[in-house]
Amino acid sequence: MACTDNVMRALFLLALFCVMHGEKEESKRIDAKASGPGGSFDITKLGASGNGKIDNTKAVQEAWASACGDTGKQTILIPKGDFLVGQLNFTGPCKGDVTIHVDGNLLSTMDLSQYKEHGNWIEILRVDNLVITGKGNLDGLGPAVWSKNSCAKKYDCKILPNSLVMDFVNNGEVSGVTLLNSKFFHMKALTSARTC
Repeated sequence: MACTDNVMRALFLLALFCVMHGEKEESKRIDAKASGPGGSFDITKLGASGNGKIDNTKAVQEAWASACGDTGKQTILIPKGDFLVGQLNFTGPCKGDVTIHVDGNLLSTMDLSQYKEHGNWIEILRVDNLVITGKGNLDGLGPAVWSKNSCAKKYDCKILPNSLVMDFVNNGEVSGVTLLNSKFFHMKALTSARTC
């Protein structure tokens, strides 16, 4: 039990450090995308609706595929609004640098059947030079599904999705955005270098 408490304290301190670092750097990076040639992909121009009810997974995945497939500095814009999405898989390697600028709210689906076994809500894999920034929220809507999980009572259970997982992400930054109401862990960075 003491080991678990120490691990939780360490994870809390790591998350706190990342948030404090992001707030300090936010004033320097109002426009977090790097300068240079590139493009912008507004998810509403790809069919996303910010009403909080329609599944926008396809539009967000399409924005990722376009941004990751183009050279230069690419930006995916999540504008103001409430954008409901299912499981998102952002896989590289990408041809250029990608910034995900979140001004609105990404809302995780409450339909647990949409997540693969041990799946995560937003999973970023094999990407270099990634920035996630903005003043918006990544809302896991955890309270709506916590009662559907039996892990507090028995070990053999289906684990709920983590909100944001970055694996093999090098030179990544998460700043300014707020992670709310995770179904499980808010953020995990695995096998990643220079990522905070």
